[in-house]
Amino acid sequence: MRRGDVGTSPPKLPRSLAAAVPFAVALGTLIIYLKTLYPDVAGGDSGELVGAVFTHGVIHPPGYPLYSLVGSLFVHLPLGSVAWRLNLLSAVCDSAAATVLYLAVARWTRSPWAGVATAGLFATAPGIWRYAICAEVFALNNLVNALLVFLAVRWAEQAPRAGRRYALIGAFVFGLGLSNHHTIVFTALPLVAWAAWRGHREGLRPGDFGLLVVPFAVGLLPYLWLPLAGAGASPISWGATGSWSGFWAHVLRREYGTFQLAPAGVAAGTTTGATAMAWARDLMEQVGFLGLPLGAIGAFACARSVSRRSFGMVLLVAPVLAVGVIALLGNLPTSDLLHRAIVARFWQEPDIFVFVWCGLGVAELEKRLPRAATAAVVAASVLLPLGLHEGEMDMHASTLVRSYGSEILRAAPPGALLFTKGDLITNTLRYLQAAEGQRPDVRVVDTELLGFSWARPRLVAEHPEVIVPGARYAPGAPDGFTAKQLFDANIARSPVLLCGGVKPFDTSADASYGRWPWGLCELVHPGSEAMNVAEWISSSEVALPRIDFARQAHPEGSWEGVVWGDYWEVRQARAVQLLAVAGADPTRQPFITVAATILQGIVNENPASAPHVYKNLAIALGRAGLDTPEQRTRAATAWRKYLDVAPKDDPQLPAIEKELRRLAGP
Repeated sequence: MRRGDVGTSPPKLPRSLAAAVPFAVALGTLIIYLKTLYPDVAGGDSGELVGAVFTHGVIHPPGYPLYSLVGSLFVHLPLGSVAWRLNLLSAVCDSAAATVLYLAVARWTRSPWAGVATAGLFATAPGIWRYAICAEVFALNNLVNALLVFLAVRWAEQAPRAGRRYALIGAFVFGLGLSNHHTIVFTALPLVAWAAWRGHREGLRPGDFGLLVVPFAVGLLPYLWLPLAGAGASPISWGATGSWSGFWAHVLRREYGTFQLAPAGVAAGTTTGATAMAWARDLMEQVGFLGLPLGAIGAFACARSVSRRSFGMVLLVAPVLAVGVIALLGNLPTSDLLHRAIVARFWQEPDIFVFVWCGLGVAELEKRLPRAATAAVVAASVLLPLGLHEGEMDMHASTLVRSYGSEILRAAPPGALLFTKGDLITNTLRYLQAAEGQRPDVRVVDTELLGFSWARPRLVAEHPEVIVPGARYAPGAPDGFTAKQLFDANIARSPVLLCGGVKPFDTSADASYGRWPWGLCELVHPGSEAMNVAEWISSSEVALPRIDFARQAHPEGSWEGVVWGDYWEVRQARAVQLLAVAGADPTRQPFITVAATILQGIVNENPASAPHVYKNLAIALGRAGLDTPEQRTRAATAWRKYLDVAPKDDPQLPAIEKELRRLAGP
């Protein structure tokens, strides 16, 4: 082994201290995560993951069978809510990943300070921390990546034949990683290429490498879970994995479009360069202003060893490969904050290597600085991000997502049929029903899943009373049906609520059905039947969500931010409905007054309301009457507030300014 490659012995520490440091890393990170852990279900995929694991169903493609099997060990713990138990799994996995990274870097550099810096920066990075406190598959993926790095270090410490056991274990871990998250190839392929080159140079034969196939195949065995779970009766299960074709369609993500993050049509305006630049900007937040120079020093140290084809080459190639592939295939627009957050989940993997760079940077500094100075740099680089991010990461009291789903179920009429769309709505409702038994009388049907041919027989088996008028919800397809046909088949059988809307291009039901705001959803009403508006005003007010936002963060771009936005949006939707119903009919003038009262109450409670709320308020006040100076002043105030926050490209701005001058006239 060449000089400058991995060290040949672990750091020279007293035995008691050598054992205490990794234990302290594990315990410290776990305490941080437990202190900030979500108490219940989080947004995004969390509801589906918890519900599927709890009911032994199949998770969305590619299935994540390793997560399902490991999660089943946690989901039945007699602690907290069902969701909290899988949140705990994430915390355990990421704290274990931090510990393994410490062991790998400390062993390679012979510097405990380098290991502590790597583990600390990893554990306190907001991108890692965010998914260490909720049910998600990324923490388990981080642990597998960390294990591969550690095993590579151990293998490289010895001659290839002597270290064969680490290669065998590594092949097994690689297979396990693929059973959880396909992106593990970004880490494993550079490691495999480097190991093959090094082994060839030192006399390993093809047969020696052939032995690795067996443990790799054993690591893939969790995929046997998919056909077993697919044959079950879980209410939360995706795909037709009980058949050979359905199994491969699921594993290869064909329903999303293999080798892309989102289905076609979502990624309008997305570019590879924009995604790569978004990662670079995000990296500054992840490593902090002290971590950046440390990472640069460490990357330079790796680059110096590339000419010797050392392990440092892998540490450079792996993150470049990961970011490049995600930028090519991660087809979601990073200009949208929520979509950017979804893509950013996949940046954890390349960031792991950047944290390792930071540790190598500390090792380089340690050669030139006194030990006390090195300790101060490490302490500052770890404690500063901990202090900066703890407040925003603290979700131990966050119940907004749970409240969001519970309020939808509370407002649903008895026996209602809910057609849902969107992860936040569907996954949260499925979790609350399957894991907690809330409102079993309400039928929740995901219209996005109805777009797949396998969904119809599964739905009919679970709810035979629901009529599905075709093979799949795909307007325009030969075997497809429309929203109108779906409503026609079920509207007489039970109340129908639409939660999240229909496919954007499906306008088939617009002429035949009205959609009246009802809590966080819409009540589907046949247009041929008269609606008692006064009764709807009263009942829809009772259906409005009752969510306590006190001391609960809801930053823009988060699922909690979506809850906040929807909470206010559905209130103003009632007023807009009343303005539309009133029209120019003078007998319906009282409806306009009610609309103005609703909108005024919204802006009084939430002065940071969206621009269109102020615009609708001004319109409602104008239509309610401008006979008195007080009425004109109120309308003018609303228009001025709108102009303060209005989009600059609103073509109505000149007309609004003219109206303001009229209201201010004699």
